[in-house]
Amino acid sequence: MKKISTLLILLMMLISISSLAIADEAGEEQDQEDEAPEQEDIDSETEKEIKIMDDSLGAEIRLLQLQKALLKNIFKANMSIEVLKVLGFDTTALEDLLIKMKDVLYNVTIADTSSSESVEIFVELKNQSKNLTTKFRETLRELLDDVTLQELRERIKENFSEQLQNLDKNIRNKIRYFNRNQMYKLWGLIGHIDDSFILEYLNGTVTLNFTKIQLCKVINQLIAEKRFLIYSEIKSENMRRQIHAHDRLEHMGDKGHGRGHGKGDQ
Repeated sequence: MKKISTLLILLMMLISISSLAIADEAGEEQDQEDEAPEQEDIDSETEKEIKIMDDSLGAEIRLLQLQKALLKNIFKANMSIEVLKVLGFDTTALEDLLIKMKDVLYNVTIADTSSSESVEIFVELKNQSKNLTTKFRETLRELLDDVTLQELRERIKENFSEQLQNLDKNIRNKIRYFNRNQMYKLWGLIGHIDDSFILEYLNGTVTLNFTKIQLCKVINQLIAEKRFLIYSEIKSENMRRQIHAHDRLEHMGDKGHGRGHGKGDQ
């Protein structure tokens, strides 16, 4: 019975710690060819994303991830237009959408991650990006049959640019630093620091999941009162982030979006 109780506490702690830190770098490899999700799914996804944006590093990560998604879609759009021109199609509508996508990308690159409105900026730019990408894909489907579309996708996959690879590395490193900061907050609750496995995670020699498990083992060795205190603090912080993210999205939905995105717009 005691062993089951210990495992249950360890599992609860692991779940709590998981929600404090953002996804491992493996999440960066998600395929962008999926169909656009329903509005409810978009809201849920966005609410999850903005939980880390109270922190300027978290805001920087989210904007870099949006920049990466835009760069990928712009790269795909450029190649699609080139192929269509060779095939003799009129690409005027697609080129207009591409120009707008590049405008959104510019606004993402100049967005101020330390602004008090970084969440509003991120959500608005993300929505613009998704809408333009969806319109581009719909226009493309009207011009090409399924076989030609699949051939085009395969060709694009073989030609991703070095710029995207470098951005991938930058995002991965910032995610690791963000997660390291979250883990150090836990060490503050524990009351002493042994950061050897956190440094290994930062250097890329161990995974985030391995690091979380090691933290849970350290916490599980504490007296019951201390474990309960740490669990309560983590749970309280998770609830605060959840409520805050939900309230911000609700507030944005009530007043709409229409703010500037540059570093001077604060």
